[in-house]
Amino acid sequence: MKFSKKIFNKKTIDYTFIVLFFLTFSIFVFFAIGPSLKTAFSLKKEEEDLKKIDNLYEKKIFSVSYIQSAIEKNRDDLYLIDKAVTESPNVNKVIDDIKTAADKNNFSIIRANVSDINLLRTKRTLDKVKVVIEGKSTFPDFLSFIEEVHQQRRLKTIDDFLIKKDTSINESTKSGELLILINVSGYYL
Repeated sequence: MKFSKKIFNKKTIDYTFIVLFFLTFSIFVFFAIGPSLKTAFSLKKEEEDLKKIDNLYEKKIFSVSYIQSAIEKNRDDLYLIDKAVTESPNVNKVIDDIKTAADKNNFSIIRANVSDINLLRTKRTLDKVKVVIEGKSTFPDFLSFIEEVHQQRRLKTIDDFLIKKDTSINESTKSGELLILINVSGYYL
């Protein structure tokens, strides 16, 4: 009895209760509250990720609506893109445009060669057809010719040109004609 009195006294019972309470509380925290806290933190992280994705989608939607409004605004002029960059090389059209500009501006074409046409394309990318032209003209007429080529609807660039004095002309006439070698590129898809 003396032993049972020592074991079951008020102090021992209080300590036992406290130890059992903390043991039960620890088990409860470990098995009930712990997974709930993990779920809460993972949901918070998922919410932040979804907010980032939402902002990204919002920016993309804004971009699409901006492009759509630009297309609507310029709908009547979209045919110009098809005229500027055709789907095939259309070499005859490039040469005809150059010939028209040359005729208007007193640029006499001596020789024209077509090079760099890729007819076996695997991807639809912007490509070009290069036309090398040798001609004679005065310098002001040549500048007018270049201006006329740049103002045409079909997109063409003048990659480079070489201007030489025409040695075949008699020096006494002083006609001012120059021998000009020019590379013109026309673009297609």
